[in-house]
Amino acid sequence: MDHWSDRYLEAAIAKLGEVRSEESEAIAGAAEAMAEAFAGGGLCYVFGCGHSAMLAMDIFYRAGGLLLIQPIFDDRVLLDLRPVTETTRWEQREDWVREVFAQSGAQAGDVLLCLSTSGRNGAPVEMALAAKEAGVTVIALTSRAYANAAESRHSSGKRLHEVADLVLDNHVDPGDAALSLPHLEQRLGPLSTVIGSALLQAVIVQTTANLLARGLTPPVFVSSNLPGGEEHNQAVLERYRDRLRYLQPRE
Repeated sequence: MDHWSDRYLEAAIAKLGEVRSEESEAIAGAAEAMAEAFAGGGLCYVFGCGHSAMLAMDIFYRAGGLLLIQPIFDDRVLLDLRPVTETTRWEQREDWVREVFAQSGAQAGDVLLCLSTSGRNGAPVEMALAAKEAGVTVIALTSRAYANAAESRHSSGKRLHEVADLVLDNHVDPGDAALSLPHLEQRLGPLSTVIGSALLQAVIVQTTANLLARGLTPPVFVSSNLPGGEEHNQAVLERYRDRLRYLQPRE
């Protein structure tokens, strides 16, 4: 019996090695941009649609993560929407995004992590453009190979990596599927979540190290399941409560 599960894990490990080798400068650049924003009193916003929104969830309000991460969520592109197929339609459209950005609170001096593996859809490209026009530094997490395999759906004709200030390339193949199984026409085994999460966490770790090197101690969450964790988190949250919208009640 073929151990296809092993082959998937091997593909993920190989892709992580590729990213480590080829994206070190991009990781360093993204981390320094975030450290610069935080040192100047700014925040890091993060936006993605569908499974890219999962990566936004992965890095905010996270034990072992930085407190100063502000997600931009919209129900139209989260996977609890019914029918879920509508999230695909909203991701492809750009006409709703400017209002969402305007309501996010992002401003000049902040950073936006804009997440889209294909990089071709209207919503993430429009979000990146709106952020840049507002003086926000845009860091894209995308796949150049995937983006270059298809035309942009944005009215500008541009893809995410073409409008961002900095690019983190997850190196996944067009279609985001790592394996071909005998007797199955479709490829399977997406890697974008595994690689994307690792890239973002690497950037956050390096950002934290950069801030410490500047003599600044950034606020880091501790697991509330560890002794003293809740007390630590409550103390740091109170210091930043007025700046973090995810601590405020829904309007």
